[in-house]
Amino acid sequence: MKPIVLAVLLTLPLPALAENRDERVAAAAEYIDLALDGFNMTAMIETMYQPILQQVAAGGQSLTDDQVAQIRLLYLDTFTDPLTTLMRDQAGIMADMMTLAEITALRDFYATPEGKSVMAKLPQLTAAQQPGIIALINDNMESLMPQVLGIINGEAPPAPTAQP
Repeated sequence: MKPIVLAVLLTLPLPALAENRDERVAAAAEYIDLALDGFNMTAMIETMYQPILQQVAAGGQSLTDDQVAQIRLLYLDTFTDPLTTLMRDQAGIMADMMTLAEITALRDFYATPEGKSVMAKLPQLTAAQQPGIIALINDNMESLMPQVLGIINGEAPPAPTAQP
C-alpha cells in the first residue's frame, strides 16, 4: 500500500506537497503586517471624503476649518478600525487565491525600501485617480442606467453606439 501512496503523491504537483493553506495564511499575515506598517491609513481615509468637500464647494457653500475637521474626524472614527480589520482579514482570501510563492514574493517586495515607498504612495495614487473615476461613472450613468434597467426588465438591448 505504501508504494501506491508514494506513487500517487509523486504525481501531484510539487506545490501541493510543499505548501498548505495554513502556510499561505501565515505568509499572507506577514505580508499584511508589512503592508500596514508602511500604509498611511489616515491619508487613505482622507481621500474618501474629499469628493464630498469638492461637491459642497462646487455648490457654492463654504465650510469652516472646524466643519472640515469634524468631517475628517467622523470619517477617521468610522473607517479606521473597520478598514484595518478588512485588510487583516484578507490573509485567508489571499491564501485561497494565491500560491505560497506569490504571497512570499509580495511579502518580500513590501519589505524592500521600494515596496515600502510604493505602499506609502498608494493613498496619493488613489486620490489622484478618484476624480477621474468619479467623472467616468457620472458621465456614463445617465445612458447606462436605462440600458441596465432594460436588461433587468427583459427588454431588447439598444443597438451599440461604440465601435469595437
